[in-house]
Amino acid sequence: MHAQDAVSLLIIALGAFAIPLLSGRIGIPFAVGEIIFGIIIGPHVLGLIHENEFMTFLAEFGFAFLMFLVGLELQFSRIEREGIKGIAAGAGVAMLIFALALGITLVLDLPVYLFLTFGAVSVGILLVCLADLGMTKSKAGQTMIFVGSIGEFLTIIMLTAFGLYYRFGLSVHLFIEMAKLASIFAAAYVVLVILRTLIWWRPESFARVVATRDPSEIGVRAGMAMMLIFVALASLMGIEAILGSFVAGALFSFVFREKGILETKFTSIGFGFFVPIFFIHVGTRFNLEAVMRLDILPLLGLFFVASLLTKLSASMPLMLRGLSFRETLGAGLLLSTPLTLLVVIARLGLEVKVIDDRTAGAIVLLAIGTSIILPWIFRALMKGRASPA
Repeated sequence: MHAQDAVSLLIIALGAFAIPLLSGRIGIPFAVGEIIFGIIIGPHVLGLIHENEFMTFLAEFGFAFLMFLVGLELQFSRIEREGIKGIAAGAGVAMLIFALALGITLVLDLPVYLFLTFGAVSVGILLVCLADLGMTKSKAGQTMIFVGSIGEFLTIIMLTAFGLYYRFGLSVHLFIEMAKLASIFAAAYVVLVILRTLIWWRPESFARVVATRDPSEIGVRAGMAMMLIFVALASLMGIEAILGSFVAGALFSFVFREKGILETKFTSIGFGFFVPIFFIHVGTRFNLEAVMRLDILPLLGLFFVASLLTKLSASMPLMLRGLSFRETLGAGLLLSTPLTLLVVIARLGLEVKVIDDRTAGAIVLLAIGTSIILPWIFRALMKGRASPA
């Protein structure tokens, strides 16, 4: 390792340790703090670190691990408890979000890719806010988590599909790539059948995977192996690695419903080291000059209004599921905070050259702004409204 690489790693490691402490004091998500830290130490401000192969690898691995954790968040037991009607209702709201987002995008005559920005849904910040207020087990909280999980899955799938479309256009090659995409899910299904069969016949052997105490940490090894296998499979097929890692996380969550301490271990590994490096790396690549111009403010305001209007409007049918008007507004607010996926959307848009630095900067600023402002409004709106399951 070169001396400059070692210094860069040292600065990032110190920042990854200190940022959550500072973020907690000023009341912003740690991921937002890490992006801001990356901007400050990056080439556009202080120039303390510069991109190199080692840091890029760690950031890419952190990116893949983050998507694995996103898939791991899916609660299939909760989805099954909802039944057909519940699943249909949740899926309907999630699909309505994207339908409205597409409509707004077309009306405003914006690039179609941006409908992902307005429609993106994630459960990361949503879960944190609900946990803070003790609402994760309430009817409103469960409904928000369920809709968010479905929306997050749809966002990942559409993001991958759009990436393929912008790379290959409407051609035979595109359909070949889409077939490869389908093969990832086919492979996941085969693995699922094999694992479920083995667990049925040898439950005592697989009990080690979720054991609280296991010196060999076979559960962590199994999860990491599954993630790397599907990342490698996706990469070999020319598909976004994020889909492979997301599918691996979802598959692991489906097979091992009661993950117990194992989920905590994965979260500790990811958010303790690899994921912070990804967010800091995003900040270092943030083109500050492109977003410091005043002409970005109208674009940022447009994105904010379009995203919030989409989520609030699509959430209204949740009142038919027994949520109060205030809880429905709260759902719309939290569904408008897909911090991680907005960063991914901005990054992929730049890679396939469908958006410029200014637009990507506005999307990242939207991710930061909504993650700070909307959870604060939600907490004020729902204060004292937590209810038991």
